[in-house]
Amino acid sequence: MGFDRAGVSPGAPGARAENGAEGAVDRAMLDEAIRWRIKLQYNTADASAWQAFDAWLRAQPAHALVWERLQALGARLQRPAAEMPAEAAARILRQTEAAQARRSRRKALMSLGALAAGGWVAWRAGDVPVVRQALADVSTSRGERRRVTLPDGGTLVLNTETAVDIDYGGPVRRIRLLAGEVYVISGHDPLSRPLFVETRDGGAQALGTRYRVRQWDDGSEVAVDEGAVALLPRDGAGEAAGATLRAGESARMTPQGVRALAPVEGRMMDGAAWVEGALSVRDMPLEAFLQELSRYHGAIECDPAVARLPVSGVFQLDDTRKVLALLRQILPVEPQAGRLWWGGRVTRVRARARAPERARG
Repeated sequence: MGFDRAGVSPGAPGARAENGAEGAVDRAMLDEAIRWRIKLQYNTADASAWQAFDAWLRAQPAHALVWERLQALGARLQRPAAEMPAEAAARILRQTEAAQARRSRRKALMSLGALAAGGWVAWRAGDVPVVRQALADVSTSRGERRRVTLPDGGTLVLNTETAVDIDYGGPVRRIRLLAGEVYVISGHDPLSRPLFVETRDGGAQALGTRYRVRQWDDGSEVAVDEGAVALLPRDGAGEAAGATLRAGESARMTPQGVRALAPVEGRMMDGAAWVEGALSVRDMPLEAFLQELSRYHGAIECDPAVARLPVSGVFQLDDTRKVLALLRQILPVEPQAGRLWWGGRVTRVRARARAPERARG
């Protein structure tokens, strides 16, 4: 699967003829495209950077071809590559292309899918987290949070194990939440295009606002801190299936409809505290608290004997081991490191054994 040279004449900048090859790309142009990829995906890119990229993309037909090829090869560089010199990244891409040129288009894509995350079928199903992270425009790993400046000057904050695609190129600004949780501060768009956060359950349209969207297995949770958000279920029948949330309101959206949730101030957990790196809870059962903490720490099992113990406080998420140590101080529990049957790591939080009483004489 090489570059299609349609629209690029042999004498055009960036074009280079090769006998027996499907197409080739000027090395400097490829390096430039990779530098754009790194800047837009892993560094802070403001509106002016996106405008400059758009100008570069339109400057020559070959630029668009190079960019399309970079995307098609699955060269969505993972975080370690963000620090990689463009020359090294370009060399890896050229080596990949040389290998792929000897295969058909279908085999090349299947090979890349298998190398990325264990199989094309798994990638299509979207069930493997590493696949979502590798192919998403922006992603975070477990325990990581990330703040991104959007092309309109707005802000997108990604929680742990989150993957999103960002599309501001059409008549609608779209943020596709593939997995995890995001916090959105909408920006001003000169073209007055609507802004949507889309999940598999539907769309959440910003009406000049700050809001949070979390993808659960059985629906999407949306909570509004400022302004308003219109919820549009994917399979809802007309406007009656949707709803508009105001500041302080939240709801669970499924493909068929919207269900209001209890007021934010009456909840056991401040759902937006993670934006500041904290887990803030009030009288939350230990089992539920540990389930939330496991998103940042890894697998945690809770002893049923202590599952209902109430937990209150503000816990910093940058070091989850300290959180577990603090639980040991405030509750009669004992966190223990262990292994699951297949070898994976797990933390087991058990009831602390009582010290034996001394016999009285």
